[in-house]
Amino acid sequence: MKASVIILSYNQKELIQACLFSLSQQCLDEGDQFEVVVIDNGSVDGTGDLISRHTYNFPLQYQYIPASEHSSRAIARNRGITAAVGKVVIFLDGDQLAGPDFVYEHLRVHKRAEGKLVIGFRRYLPEESIDIKELHPGWVQAALSSSEADERFRLMEYFSENGSVFRTAWHLSFNCNFSANKDLLIQSGMLDEEFKGWGLEDSELGYRLYKAGGKFIVNKKAMTFHIFHPSEFDENRYAGWKSNLDYFIKCHPIFEVQAQSILKDFFDPGVRKSWWDCYIRFEKVVRAHLSYDGDRLPVSIIVAYTGGSELIQKISEEAADREVLVIDKTSSSDLDIFCQFIHEDYDVLYYRQPSEEQLIELYHRYAARGIAKHDIFR
Repeated sequence: MKASVIILSYNQKELIQACLFSLSQQCLDEGDQFEVVVIDNGSVDGTGDLISRHTYNFPLQYQYIPASEHSSRAIARNRGITAAVGKVVIFLDGDQLAGPDFVYEHLRVHKRAEGKLVIGFRRYLPEESIDIKELHPGWVQAALSSSEADERFRLMEYFSENGSVFRTAWHLSFNCNFSANKDLLIQSGMLDEEFKGWGLEDSELGYRLYKAGGKFIVNKKAMTFHIFHPSEFDENRYAGWKSNLDYFIKCHPIFEVQAQSILKDFFDPGVRKSWWDCYIRFEKVVRAHLSYDGDRLPVSIIVAYTGGSELIQKISEEAADREVLVIDKTSSSDLDIFCQFIHEDYDVLYYRQPSEEQLIELYHRYAARGIAKHDIFR
């Protein structure tokens, strides 16, 4: 399978060079391949010259869009989608380093089912934590030990590592690390080019894909590392985000879209509540609106030390009657993906290799609701 990695860049030539170098170290299955499409959204710092002076071990398209009053992230990324030759489009920002399994992990999902929408994750590097000009073979270990996890990791610990559990997964489809089938993106109309400035054009695309029947898969192994650079949530950024939110609601005037207003308490520099607290409220409000009551009933618990079709069938059968808590103890399997392919009346609450502390917390939480069954697959 072939992927097209679409990278958006603007006046960050050193960062984009590091990003491209990280992509040169990808580990792929035999027969898989990828190209890179860099969309330069009006840079004046010599980004194009720097890219042209180097050679890469993957095909690279470089396209320059002159800056204008009409410039936007949506227009630039749509240019990349149109230019892509891969079956799968992976969005990546130019200020990130791709882990060596980044492309592999996106393709791992798409090769197992058509039409899935894959949400990857990121960690934040502190200033000068690694030398981005020369990524030595052990850079990933150094980055993992020094970086701060994306708060969406906390959401997975709280709710599940199963994307279908989130009633607001469409909002989490950030174009810094997200993939979908190219044909599906084109059929959806791609990104709405009326969005200007920063924020929400990717979530709105995710919402349209979701309403068209798309299924979100979260894959915490599809990892990137955000390179440190100064960035502030000031009044101007908040005003742009709020304007885009108003446009989003105008396009989709229904409750779950309007409920994103809860997140204003994070983006508003005069308030600045934690993103975590705001998002928990957002997700729970939408759940209440949808009247899902499965999270108040007893659960089935399945502990898996081995995978296989029998296990998947058992999980599916249990999820037809009640929520299922799946504790994945397998050393290596695709259970993290296959559990997200199950769509029954109740949620599959999946956790891979939870820590002892997390495991105790999970059992305490679900014991309070009642445990209907407890099975172990060895």
